[in-house]
Amino acid sequence: MNLLKKIRVKLYYLRLDLFRKNLLKKLINYSSTSLGSKYKSEINFLKEHGLTVFPYSFIKNYSKSEIKINKIDNLMCVEYFGKNLFFPKNFSHNQIIDYAYGLFLEQDELSPHSYNSPIFRIDNDDILLDIGCAEANYSLSMIEQVKKVYLFEPNEIWIQPLQHTFSNWKNKVEIFNQRYGDRNELNHPDLSREFLNQNILIKIDVDGNEREVLELIEPLFSIAKSVKIAICTYHQNNDADDFDNFFKTNGFQTRFGRGYMLFYYDRQIQKPYLRPGVLFAYRNMNV
Repeated sequence: MNLLKKIRVKLYYLRLDLFRKNLLKKLINYSSTSLGSKYKSEINFLKEHGLTVFPYSFIKNYSKSEIKINKIDNLMCVEYFGKNLFFPKNFSHNQIIDYAYGLFLEQDELSPHSYNSPIFRIDNDDILLDIGCAEANYSLSMIEQVKKVYLFEPNEIWIQPLQHTFSNWKNKVEIFNQRYGDRNELNHPDLSREFLNQNILIKIDVDGNEREVLELIEPLFSIAKSVKIAICTYHQNNDADDFDNFFKTNGFQTRFGRGYMLFYYDRQIQKPYLRPGVLFAYRNMNV
């Protein structure tokens, strides 16, 4: 690493540290306002423990030292609720530990990022679309409960791990190395026939591109028998309100999951700083 690059890296981390310190100060000040008092318990947790995405005590139940890595068919994997979850070959041991640790935090039953809906059940005739699946931990957890799974992941490094993760369920899983709705792809699937009069379950986590996905899935609403959706709402400041309004306008009933997340990776973060993690929406269902 040359001197100029070292200086740039040093400055980057100095600015990052300053940003996070200032954010914590803003949170503490905000908690004393009438609007901020709603988040007082979360902000008190942050004040005591420092910035963390999940400002709740359940995170203390997890330890990276308890995560064990196995190697099968020359690929690293971890046990995820009784099943093997595989990772790309270029992931280091520490990267896998950090990644898996994050997954366990995200999907704790008390986590704001949990995809387990409090307002609809998963049925064995549901067809699952996992849009932005990456390692597809959610689909793996649902694989024995649903009828069919479609995985959409544009990052090629995940395709081989996905094939290994779902090797025991090849008959019910299809993997697409592309963004959902990308018609520039030669193998773009036309799933409209598959979803006609079917019960579909859609999980959306695309790192801030959720608005684009909502436009692409909207035509499915009119052909499906029922639609259940879990969509991340924490990547940008207005996601929660915008997505809630979108689904209500389309005749869905909605409810946010429990609690709030502090997505401090967003340098544009604004009041109230803490955001709902997942919005659940459903329409035309017997619940």
